[in-house]
Parts: sequence; structure tokens; C-alpha cells
Amino acid sequence: MNLSGRKVSLVLGSGGARGLTHIGAIRALEEKGAVIDEIVGSSIGALIGGIYAKGELKAFEDWVTTLSNYDVLGLLDFTLQSTGWVKGERILNKVKKLIPDIHIEELPVPFTAVTTNLTRECDCCISSGSMYEAIRASIAIPGVLTAVHQQEDKMVDGGVLNPLPLKYVRKKNNIMVAVNLEGPPERGTEIFKDNSMISVLQHSYYVMRNQITLLTIDLYQPDFVVNIPKDISGIWDYDKATYLIEKGKELTLKTLDSV
Repeated sequence: MNLSGRKVSLVLGSGGARGLTHIGAIRALEEKGAVIDEIVGSSIGALIGGIYAKGELKAFEDWVTTLSNYDVLGLLDFTLQSTGWVKGERILNKVKKLIPDIHIEELPVPFTAVTTNLTRECDCCISSGSMYEAIRASIAIPGVLTAVHQQEDKMVDGGVLNPLPLKYVRKKNNIMVAVNLEGPPERGTEIFKDNSMISVLQHSYYVMRNQITLLTIDLYQPDFVVNIPKDISGIWDYDKATYLIEKGKELTLKTLDSV
């Protein structure tokens, strides 16, 4: 489909390192001539979306594609806090040095980060204030990254309640493109043959997220849904950035050309 000059509201889903495919999706939309006029992101989608909205995606891409597995481990600042075993400060500080913080209101492209408010038991959006504070609240994977406290509220990963936050798109007349990181696995059910406790818990979480995502897509009817296989990478496989970016572009172009 020719999107030259067409305005797009881009919705970027949650899913750990496989969210690097979002970069490829953005490159595909640029190649098609689309004008990304709004970005809504959950978890890794908030990180990639915010950096793109600031106009700094190339710098982030150049950095992340150099990371080795050893580098990724070095960015994890372990802690004994009860709400998670990684503080997340080290990696965000690294990104901040590369791409300085900014208030969301000052971004050249409208941007919304989605998080889960455990205290109020609801999802919520952040569209003002520090970009990185919004991103940190959105990426706080329960039990992995420590929760974020905002006054009386405890915030965790947006993907808990809203893995693909279509409901926060404001520009209803735009073409809506969603990048879903909960797509059907490439290996079918093979990845879930392990009956260990961790595997069963992980499978249960995938099923829950997938059902939420399918219901969201059915309700909001985006114009395009790019399905990224949920088994394309592990949650910490940031050392596979080059492959994931290329795969994201490939799958997005395939989706856009299917119409």
C-alpha cells in the first residue's frame, strides 16, 4: 500500500527485546512514505516510541546493534528490593547519556506511554512530564524491574493490562498501525512443551496477554496489525538487535503490501 504523505498513528506493543522489531516497523513506514503523526507505546513500545518521537532513533539503533550478550548483562543493576530484582537505572542512565531527557509536551511527535497502576487496579497513560520517567513506569516488568512509586500509586509494566494500547490513540482520522509482539509463535506449541513451573507460569502469562490483545484488536479495529512471533527472541535478547530490526521491517512491509 502506498502511504506517501499519509498520517499514521503508530501503536507499539509490549514484549521485551522482541520490541526491537518496532525499529524495523518504523523504518518500513518511513520507506513507504508514511508520516508518523502520533505514537502510543506500552513497555518496550514506550521506550522505542519515545526515542523516535524525540527524533533520536538512529542514535539508539546505532548503539543497540553493537551490544553483545555480555554488554546486556552488564547493564542489569541487580537489587534485593522486594518488588523486582533489577533497578533499571543503569540502562536508562546509559540511554540518557546518549539521548538526553525531555518533557513529553516538547516532543516534535505526540507521544503517550502506557503503564499499569496497581494501586488503582487500572491501566493509565502518561502524556506529560519527563519522557524517561514515563518510560520507566511503562517498562517495570513485575518481579523483574522494580515498581515505580508515584505519590500513593505503585506503577508497573503497561503490558500487564494493555499489551497493545490502541485505546489511547487520539487522532482518530489517521491510519492506525499496530505492532503486536504477541503474534503466533513460529514454532507453534513447541516452545511450551516444557512442564516446569517457570514454563507453565510463562505460558499462562502469554495466554493472558494474547487474549487481552485479541480482544483489543477486535474492539478498536486498527487498519494494519503487524504480528511479531512471540518466540522470535527471549526477553533479554538485545544482542540480537540487528536480526530483530530487519525482521520487524520485513514483517511490516509484508503486512502493508498485503492490501
